[in-house]
Amino acid sequence: MLMPTPRTAGHNYNLLILRGKNSTKEEASSCVKWTGKGRDMVQRDDDELISEAQAGNREAFAMLVEKHYGLMFKVAWQWCGVREDAEDIAQEASIKLANNIRSFLFESAFTTWLYRLVINAAKDYYKSKNLRQSRELPLFEDAVFISEELNPEQKLAHKDTLKAINALPEQMKETVILVCWQGMTHKEAADILECEEGTVSWRIHEARKKIAESLEIEKKKKVQHG
Repeated sequence: MLMPTPRTAGHNYNLLILRGKNSTKEEASSCVKWTGKGRDMVQRDDDELISEAQAGNREAFAMLVEKHYGLMFKVAWQWCGVREDAEDIAQEASIKLANNIRSFLFESAFTTWLYRLVINAAKDYYKSKNLRQSRELPLFEDAVFISEELNPEQKLAHKDTLKAINALPEQMKETVILVCWQGMTHKEAADILECEEGTVSWRIHEARKKIAESLEIEKKKKVQHG
């Protein structure tokens, strides 16, 4: 299965680093510029880019965001299942990154820290909009299945699975996203979610049961409606 790409994909932009960690959203939003320089920049190590960004180097910060924007959008889409919301969440995550880049202490991999930031951005997005992920909107409609062997019924079954994951309690859902979709070990997910490894294992076990129950209910509904 392929996920959609953000509409901003292919654009080159410069997210200017902010002076303080407590800048307002309006101030952060005003720091978004499209410069057209990103693709010509030489790719560099994350630690080097982060260090320079923390020192106020705007170009280094722009390179860091561009390098990881696809990951931020991917996690956001897996969290919410709606392209438009995922784009907004990825932008919110970019703003959070600008406000918090100096708090990264190089004690873990940058992507580990970034996963947590994006998940928090997703939660904050829905809280600020007073929305629920389970509201009546088509979910995962942008999912593209690359296997030619799947028939329409099988593709629909896969989407039912995605929707069942989306309906899980927040802690279970974020655990499933990290372990089952991002391919992390239980320990890696536990580090990101700041919980015990055993807690991750329990959440995955319970999530599988809930997903199976949800799919069984959905299957019965379809049988009843012919």
